[in-house]
Amino acid sequence: MDADRHGAAPPGLAAAAPPAGQADPPGVMLRRHAGVALFAALAIACWPVLVWYVRGSFDGSNDPWGLLALATAIGALWRAAPASPPDRPLALPAALLLLYTAATLAALPMSLRALLAALALAALGSAWRLGRRLDFPVALLALLALPLTASLQFYGGYPLRVLAGSLAVALLRLNGLAVELEGAVLLWDGRQIAIDAPCSGLRMLWAGAYLMAAAAALFRFSPRQTLAAAALTGSLVIAANAVRAAALFYLETGLLVLPVWAHTAAGMSVFVTAGLLIMHGLYRIDRTPTAEPACPPVRGSGDLALTRPAQLLCLLAALAPLAHGVGRAEPAAVPFPGWPSSFEGRPLTVLPLTPLEDRLQKDFPGRVGRFTDGQREIILRWVTHASRQLHPSSDCFKASGYGVEALAIKIVGDQYWSRFLATRGATRLEVAERIDSLDGQQWSDVSAWYWAAQLGRTHGPWWAVTVAASSPPR
Repeated sequence: MDADRHGAAPPGLAAAAPPAGQADPPGVMLRRHAGVALFAALAIACWPVLVWYVRGSFDGSNDPWGLLALATAIGALWRAAPASPPDRPLALPAALLLLYTAATLAALPMSLRALLAALALAALGSAWRLGRRLDFPVALLALLALPLTASLQFYGGYPLRVLAGSLAVALLRLNGLAVELEGAVLLWDGRQIAIDAPCSGLRMLWAGAYLMAAAAALFRFSPRQTLAAAALTGSLVIAANAVRAAALFYLETGLLVLPVWAHTAAGMSVFVTAGLLIMHGLYRIDRTPTAEPACPPVRGSGDLALTRPAQLLCLLAALAPLAHGVGRAEPAAVPFPGWPSSFEGRPLTVLPLTPLEDRLQKDFPGRVGRFTDGQREIILRWVTHASRQLHPSSDCFKASGYGVEALAIKIVGDQYWSRFLATRGATRLEVAERIDSLDGQQWSDVSAWYWAAQLGRTHGPWWAVTVAASSPPR
């Protein structure tokens, strides 16, 4: 069984691989060509997702590690010993493609349509090369390959920070510290230590999921082993992020006085330790006996030919983006109060919008204005309802070619500002941003604001303020 999981053909499938120096049998060649044709047809059917994928992977707003996950998924399928496809191998890919077409006609977000397209491709690869309806590790790698880092940070960043903060409070209390948690802020001895966006643990979660999926795909884990690996990885990542938040609490409060670089070193140490524990756990799971074959032979009557119904379905999916979307939500009709004439006691001068800001304003639920107070550039966004269109300013800077480095949250009076350093060539800008509601509530990051709006804790409209000032070289 271990030999099967590590690349040898399962019993009954050894004949699928020709002896060295001989050509593939005609049946294997035909099925290989049919699979390639199906992959091409499915990719063409989802052409808007391909365009979105290329743009999102290389525009700088998302981490490029999704390309590694894509290469790993392709490698896992390529190295697998050919297996007979299951009965009706196109049933699941066709069902997912129908869902994708319906999502396209309903003008649902491209990220959701990309998830369906990725699962359809993973299902096709599973049937074609692995003899399975859907191989979970390959499907997870396909999802990890999508350029969704910014969206995941937007939706999941705040909940992950709250979870890390809750567990960190428990750890700190075990050490005798009377720490409280308010949102994503730790309260202790009259001080407030915010758990900022980079400490959400999202990157650690992605890295852990990739390690688990890559090992499960390459070593051909059974479904039961894959679920065990996923549970182990998730538990270790959540625990590691809580330990990191607790460790950084000591540094931020001054209970431990260490050099500035210790903040980064502490985070990296926890990250590396979590990775080693995950790999050790996967090594043990890989050698755990299982009652089910890791790659069971499937002797069905499946046919991977590109039939006429499959051709028509691919054609329908390819034409769906040309139809008019339905169900678009219009921004709420809230009167615009006008732009302020001053900011922090300094008069504002209107500046023309850059091409990027002008393009973003077309679907924005509100208005966007660009100003200067003579020393700093100030972007004001008036928002009528909670929307993904209000994204962090760091996404815009990344898309414009800037390198972005997160900085600690800045507290000015009762105001909390999230900050980052944006560099491009000789240009260095310190950028700070926050969101205010008309009733006095405030948020230092977009994810926290979005979830407060979704849970009914705040109601629009809101002001989002971004301030960019020149930063001297280090």
